[in-house]
Amino acid sequence: MRLSVIDEFAGMARDRWWAARAAALLASAVLALAACGGGDYSGGTATGGNNNNSGGGGGGSFADSQAFFDARVAPGLGVCRTCHLPGGVANAEGQPGRRFVLAPESASAVEQYNRLKQSWEALGGGVESSRILTKASNTDAEPHSAGALWPVGSVPYASMRILLACWDNPAGCAALLGGAGGGGDPELPPLLGGPRGGNVWANFCADKDDDTPLPRDPRTLIVPGVNEGKAVAFNAWWMACDNLVPRPQTCGQLREQAALGAFVALGHGEIGSPTSFAGGNPNADGLEADKYNNLWRDWGLSARPDNFDQLVAERYGSPASPGRNPYPLPGEDPNVEKDCDGDGPLPASTGGCGQLPAVFTQLREPNGRWRGEIGQKVCVFCHSGQIDSDLDWPGKGPQIAGAGSIGDFTVAGYDFGRAEGLANTTPTNAITISTNRGTGAIDFFQLAFVLFSGGDPELLMNDKILFSQAIGNIKSPPWWNLAYRPQKFHGAILPTDSSRIDLAAYYDLIAGFSGGDPMAWVDQHAGPFQTWAETLASPTWPAGYCSKADGTPGPGDAPQCINRPLAEQGAILFHAKDLWAPQLENPVPRPDQGNGSCASCHGVYSPRYAHDPAYLDTPELMGVAAYVLPMSIVGTDPVYASAMQSLRNRDGSVSPSIMNQPIAGYCGLGEASRTPNNTPVLLAPPLWGIWAAAPYFHNGSVPNIWGVLDPDRERPRIWRRVSAPARADQVGKVVMGFDTHFERAYDPDKLGWKYETLSCGAPGTQPLLACDPTDENRPSPVQQLLGLLYTQVGITWNLPRPEGMTMTQQDIENRKIYNTHLYSQGNQGHAFTRVLTDAERRALIEYLKTL
Repeated sequence: MRLSVIDEFAGMARDRWWAARAAALLASAVLALAACGGGDYSGGTATGGNNNNSGGGGGGSFADSQAFFDARVAPGLGVCRTCHLPGGVANAEGQPGRRFVLAPESASAVEQYNRLKQSWEALGGGVESSRILTKASNTDAEPHSAGALWPVGSVPYASMRILLACWDNPAGCAALLGGAGGGGDPELPPLLGGPRGGNVWANFCADKDDDTPLPRDPRTLIVPGVNEGKAVAFNAWWMACDNLVPRPQTCGQLREQAALGAFVALGHGEIGSPTSFAGGNPNADGLEADKYNNLWRDWGLSARPDNFDQLVAERYGSPASPGRNPYPLPGEDPNVEKDCDGDGPLPASTGGCGQLPAVFTQLREPNGRWRGEIGQKVCVFCHSGQIDSDLDWPGKGPQIAGAGSIGDFTVAGYDFGRAEGLANTTPTNAITISTNRGTGAIDFFQLAFVLFSGGDPELLMNDKILFSQAIGNIKSPPWWNLAYRPQKFHGAILPTDSSRIDLAAYYDLIAGFSGGDPMAWVDQHAGPFQTWAETLASPTWPAGYCSKADGTPGPGDAPQCINRPLAEQGAILFHAKDLWAPQLENPVPRPDQGNGSCASCHGVYSPRYAHDPAYLDTPELMGVAAYVLPMSIVGTDPVYASAMQSLRNRDGSVSPSIMNQPIAGYCGLGEASRTPNNTPVLLAPPLWGIWAAAPYFHNGSVPNIWGVLDPDRERPRIWRRVSAPARADQVGKVVMGFDTHFERAYDPDKLGWKYETLSCGAPGTQPLLACDPTDENRPSPVQQLLGLLYTQVGITWNLPRPEGMTMTQQDIENRKIYNTHLYSQGNQGHAFTRVLTDAERRALIEYLKTL
């Protein structure tokens, strides 16, 4: 037996923490076995114990069981205490854990000892048979919901075993304690904390010189066989691509590339700032400033409002520009110096006194001369948001490169087209990309392959492109998690290192169709852009931990402060609760790999579990999510995942016309192209900053995290986010965007933006066309027929529809409505979390605030 223990511990010693833990465990086990004669305890009825608190026993022995508890058992109870306190998730109504209730850490040592002993007695006593041991080691007939917190033979397990043996047989306790040894378990890594996004290179180089070599990228470790048999599953592998700009090798190269990438993303008014479908082409077309200044006429206003710049941002759903983003106001020459704010003259290159929102930029000549024309930046429309707050915290403000959920570039395109003189009844875009504010068909590769091919006849004649399923509406994932994904997009469609696709919206279409070389600009900027995106960290929650020990707010705490004890409970549940434990009878098929917890698909975020070799091969993989699951398990709206399989032939192969497409196919496809029998799949995303990424699911159909975790409630059929309040004199006259003020519009208990539920027949819901007024739980017959059409001939979904031919104020307001009855917008799925209790959901939500 001792030999097997030694062998077990040799395999555990994979880093310094585990080595220290294994050494302490080995010493404890050998001493305990020597003292106990092999540990043959008979169980029996508890007869009490010595509660004298005489202090810890050094020198290899303890004076009594209280001293042993203080030194050896109490340090291991912290992980249990996170859930097994009065009011904890394990002690909620109906939970079997209600018989195991610990005293809080603030209680005296005697009280903690007595409370544990009372729980042991309530559970029936015993030693090896005690449910305290069988539950914590997950060897019980009913598996522990938090998994094996104390594996058999571990330090906490061995220490608790000795204490229970003392209680079970007080007469033999002295002999047990005499050989138990002094000291305690090596300190465990914390449950909460971590890098909160930002790739390992950016974190490493924060205080390093330019010539410092970069460490390895943890994603390169994601290869077949990595993490096999672990609690966290990986099956979406890393693939390196042949990019024109190689990945950086030193901190200096990282900074240089990130600076160029930031210019691509955030360039506003700088020479060469890219614009939609033109890259950095200095001859790109833009809307003349005079026409831009008169957009208010087409809005139906009687005069140019004094808050015109704000109303532009509201109408089109744009975050504020992080810095100066000038344009000329009426009558201004952008190249003439002017004192805009009265604080002194601006330089001659002022650009004007107006301030554009982040989705627009003024164009400039290569010599620096302002053109007085406004171009669009579609990437910002899709991948950005805004969080306003009265509090002073670093996470607020424009969320450039965040989870896009506020933009409406369809409305902006319509307004710009009308300003150019197009008739109101003429579609301003050749195709429809978005039917809702904050969503769009941005992964429509079938159509993208045609647009970015320069007119390749093989693609134009490919029936797989036309007769393929439309992907419908999806929501952009945040760029701040890109460094933790080996593959891209919701469906693992491309390798993450396939950087060209990131700048598809800046591909110069005019050059592509006129024989130019649009790929030259893309190749020079795509790699650096990706490097920049991977350095981004997610925004912090707007308040720290509550100052009171019980997790409730104390004096000076913000109302949104995080309840640390509850968050720690959530960390354990997130990483260890098996949602498919037999007693839960989860009807959803179990994933093939992992321990059945949230972390098994979404990755590890707690330092404690990241350093546990049962979870990860190396702590370097902390925060990485690389697991694709079949739709039979995910269960969300199937349109997108099924449409991605239309890139493959029936035999699973991929057409050469797709693989040879330079903007996307040059590095091959991702895991979605290799599933057996063309099985549709989705990639579980990393969760850094998930609290700031509402609404949820790949199509944005669920307004908050509570709805994600509770499939039976908080999933409205037809709903609309709350809009920002208009100024009193403008109510009913202007279009306002979604309200992004945190204290006013965010729900910290449910983790998502507030919304209102609508019924079929409410303004904008189009009864009989968009919903069935006779049964609000099903789509209208018209929508069912349209769904069949979009499934068979995908490009029909992209044709302009009657509601897109005009953009009245009511039409734009209607685009804020999310109707789950429409094609691709279903809110089903993630049903395996139905087995959670409300207490567990609250703990998980509190934990997600810390990411």
